[in-house]
Amino acid sequence: MAENVDLQAREREGRGKNDARRLRATGFVPAVLYGASNEAGRSTTLAVPDRTVDYTLTHFGDNALYDISVGSDTSTARVVDVQRDPVSGRLVHIDFAPVNMQERIEITVPLTVEGEAPGVEQDGGVLQQVAYELQVESLPGNIPQEITVNVSNLQMGENLSLGELTLPEGVLLVSEPEEVAVTVVAPTEITEEEIEAAGIVEEEAEAVEGEEAAPEDVEEGEEAAAEQPSEEENE
Repeated sequence: MAENVDLQAREREGRGKNDARRLRATGFVPAVLYGASNEAGRSTTLAVPDRTVDYTLTHFGDNALYDISVGSDTSTARVVDVQRDPVSGRLVHIDFAPVNMQERIEITVPLTVEGEAPGVEQDGGVLQQVAYELQVESLPGNIPQEITVNVSNLQMGENLSLGELTLPEGVLLVSEPEEVAVTVVAPTEITEEEIEAAGIVEEEAEAVEGEEAAPEDVEEGEEAAAEQPSEEENE
């Protein structure tokens, strides 16, 4: 897991769309820190630097931890919701939730594939990734950015389940262990019936008929020309 990201924030005083628009124009984005460790444990409306959060989300994913500093107070939190502009993709609003570094939490982690499966390289099979993420339980400081599944020993017709994956120390699987992560299957064969149903055969037949029509037209034209008397015969 990457180190916590230092995030210098400030309490947001204004409200409304106009204030939020002005805030974004200065390089900040509206945010909320839920249940912050302050008096009464109330939520705090913040303004946070959008470039720092956007870079972290892009390169380290949603599971990065932030040390959010507001004045003399610092809270460790993670992103629980992000709103982006549907056209520009720019951050519009961010929700943070505080985390206790000593308490285990359940989190969703991306699943990535590495290696070359013999069933693909040698037998011409097709590697299919069935699961793209899994649920795990971990202390916040041990949350992995991703879980890797190595397919270097995967033969044709074999699969790897989530329960067979190697997880980092201290990380426990919450998802169903029997759920398939990746598998190697034989390539799909297309039958003649499926080809005909798709209209491929008919299209090819029409194309061939169109190509054969040209020579017939030429022959008819030549015969018609032969039947016409020459100028010498007319004379």
